[in-house]
Amino acid sequence: MKKNTAFIKRIRTGISAAAQATLLGEIKALSLQKYLSEIIVATAEGLSRLKTSGEIATAVEIVSALHQRFGPSEFTKQLAWLLGRGLTPPDRVQLKSWTQEVRDREEKERLTRHRILLRIVTEFWLCGILRSLDDVERPEDIAGKLKEASAELSRPADAATRNKAVPTGNKSNAEQDTDPFPLEVLKELLGHDSEHVNLPLAVLFVRNFAWDILGLRPQNEELKKTVDTDAAAIEESRSADESTTAAEDEAPIIGEQLRQRFVNVFERYLQSVKSHIVRDQRSLNTQSKRNAEVYVKSGEIFEDRQANFEKQTKAQEKLVANTQILCDVLGSEMPDLADKDNNDSNLAGSVGLVKAGDYLRGSGEGAGIWEDEDERRFYENLVDLKGRVPAILLEDSKKSKVEPEEVGSNRLVAPNTNSDGAAVKPAAGENDDQTTAIANRTVGGQVDALLLRLPELQTKDMVDQVALDFCFLNSKASRNRLIKAIQEVPKGRTDLLPIYARLAATLGQYMPDVVQGLITHLDEEFRSLQRRKSKDFLGQVRMINMRYLAELTKFGIVPDHVIFHCFKVSLDDLSRMNIEIIANLLENCGRYLLRNPQTSPRMVSFLETLGRKKSAQHLGQQERMLIENALYYVDPPQRAAIQQKERTPMDLFVRQLIYLDMTKRNYMKVLKTIRKLHWEEKEVRFVLLPSHCNELRS
Repeated sequence: MKKNTAFIKRIRTGISAAAQATLLGEIKALSLQKYLSEIIVATAEGLSRLKTSGEIATAVEIVSALHQRFGPSEFTKQLAWLLGRGLTPPDRVQLKSWTQEVRDREEKERLTRHRILLRIVTEFWLCGILRSLDDVERPEDIAGKLKEASAELSRPADAATRNKAVPTGNKSNAEQDTDPFPLEVLKELLGHDSEHVNLPLAVLFVRNFAWDILGLRPQNEELKKTVDTDAAAIEESRSADESTTAAEDEAPIIGEQLRQRFVNVFERYLQSVKSHIVRDQRSLNTQSKRNAEVYVKSGEIFEDRQANFEKQTKAQEKLVANTQILCDVLGSEMPDLADKDNNDSNLAGSVGLVKAGDYLRGSGEGAGIWEDEDERRFYENLVDLKGRVPAILLEDSKKSKVEPEEVGSNRLVAPNTNSDGAAVKPAAGENDDQTTAIANRTVGGQVDALLLRLPELQTKDMVDQVALDFCFLNSKASRNRLIKAIQEVPKGRTDLLPIYARLAATLGQYMPDVVQGLITHLDEEFRSLQRRKSKDFLGQVRMINMRYLAELTKFGIVPDHVIFHCFKVSLDDLSRMNIEIIANLLENCGRYLLRNPQTSPRMVSFLETLGRKKSAQHLGQQERMLIENALYYVDPPQRAAIQQKERTPMDLFVRQLIYLDMTKRNYMKVLKTIRKLHWEEKEVRFVLLPSHCNELRS
């Protein structure tokens, strides 16, 4: 009795691969008939605690031995009922009564339990332990049945009859038409999952049984590697004495018709999941636009709203990742999740992509964004760093295999060479730490020299060269020093603002932290200056702050909500200081915002509001002139083109001779040419009016 109790405890605490042979021997040696009900419950509890593939394979061996020892009617059917009860989805009425916190916790525990049990029942089905729902029986009054069974064991004839009553492995025609046990579970879990909370279970199934049951090969190499690894581990545990064959050379375990029934369940579920992620992606895009509008109006987004948006974004990322796995296995295409209404609205992530250059080329009406072609090239044509420097230098220092400091130091002095380039043998006491410290000091000196060149930059070619040189010194510390340097523009050097903005835009293509750090600094500085409105001596700082933001906006690296927040805050309090801010912004980036298709509607609305507020509010003459000049520069009034007089070829010829060609040296020659004209013709006499004749006399 003590041995039997110890055996049950070992099953209840879980089954490890090391104890497989010992437990199989104890199953044959012990008399467990009267403890069968406890064994069934303990086995179900132990199965729910398994984790690895090796433990699951060992559990299949143990349950298979118990199945052969006691038969389906006494052991397997009751165990299948407990496993099926553990796989049932939660009651919807009960879910509604729970709080969100309790619901999330219970849902997490349920998914963890279902992951294990779904793999287990599928392995049982592949081994023939569980076939269909006919192999499930509710364990009611098990003790009474076991007493009858023990009484029958004392009679040999009845024992033979009992052995005949045990179902064999052969299936009848009715049983062949029934769905397999895991297929019924999948139909129940996936068929009524409108919110797709069971998507991880579908992913788990296709990861482990893509070839054995579905007969499909994953298109993704990483997923294929994972599936083949899991399949090899299970196969090795099943037959330790036999050599495992490659997954590509094996045939699926089940037939084609049955495989298709499994595939149909997943394909229907995948179509529903695709519609779900497309719907959620549209909702996220809409919410993102609303958050941007709220930021423009109030200058901040409430924490609960931002937290909810981040939570939805993370959930969407998980949903998309799981959907991608299903699509790779089933050979389906992922839906297009791009925002078709505003594909290029997120200008923070795209550096220098200006979509309105056609205005300069004459395809648009009215004045263009840029004054001339050189200005357009300055703001639009950024050098591609990836084609000029090694790709490893553009990666983050944490992710790259070679430290950027070491790469940069190798450009100047090799570790084991002197100043003349000759090889030098390291000293006996020299170590790697000292070499690294010297290299770091060398790189620091190069960064210092590069930062000293910044105030001397004048042309875009010089800016591009500095950007290329900085890539060879790229590191987290170097980027932080560069960000601090371009934030602190020398006093009175407003000519450096477009230069520094181009440098930030060029590096921002592959170093987004440079752009983000600069924009964050300018945004916080603007808010700080707004809080100190009474400080008149900060007027120069405000002007540089606005000019800097305007220059970065023309490179397309400032988010829309940041620049329009500056407009909104200044328009709410139309004081002298804010009027100057609005005028600076309009004169430096107003035309860009108005002519850019992505920002044009919002800019038109702002200009209309500014015009109405200028008319309604009492302003001084100087403030009113500042606003009017800025509005005129951004959106000049439409005027009719001057109609040119149509002139005949003879008229044009005479005007060319008189107004352009004739000088003091050749006037006699021009006069002879005019006398040779056919004066008898009316056209010639009409052209040589008294005005032209007076020109000839003079």
